[in-house]
Amino acid sequence: MDLKFTFGGASPDHHDHGDAPSGIPLPFSTTPAISTSSVLELRVRRSAETPGALLGEVVTGDGVVYASAEVTARGADPADLAAAARSAMSRAIAGLEGPLAESVESVALDLGGGEVEALAALGIVAPVSDLFMVDAALQRRVGVSEGTPIRIGA
Repeated sequence: MDLKFTFGGASPDHHDHGDAPSGIPLPFSTTPAISTSSVLELRVRRSAETPGALLGEVVTGDGVVYASAEVTARGADPADLAAAARSAMSRAIAGLEGPLAESVESVALDLGGGEVEALAALGIVAPVSDLFMVDAALQRRVGVSEGTPIRIGA
């Protein structure tokens, strides 16, 4: 059997295919973004597209989004925001392949206010002013290593 492949119509074949072109250009202009950074951060922020929703994203140091998930908060009180933030985190981490969850170096929480209260609702309090870290309970629910720093704001 003789198989011939053509790319972009570069060399027409010698067989009759009716009106079909001999080659179809490949979409090289739609190549996916590739990261050169080994830094991964889990970010949770309010969604710009959906009111009342939180967006969890795993982002590299150079801005490439590896995984994301959007979760609607049931309400605006700290407990509701905490539950939605935890859900957005765990869903974004679940979207990663293999052991990448263990490679997350930091968590950024930007809820437009109320971050400290939401963390307190999750049982995370800062032993030192503004020094929050993933605890064992959050590690079990989300998959990010215990002791990973949590940064407040963008």
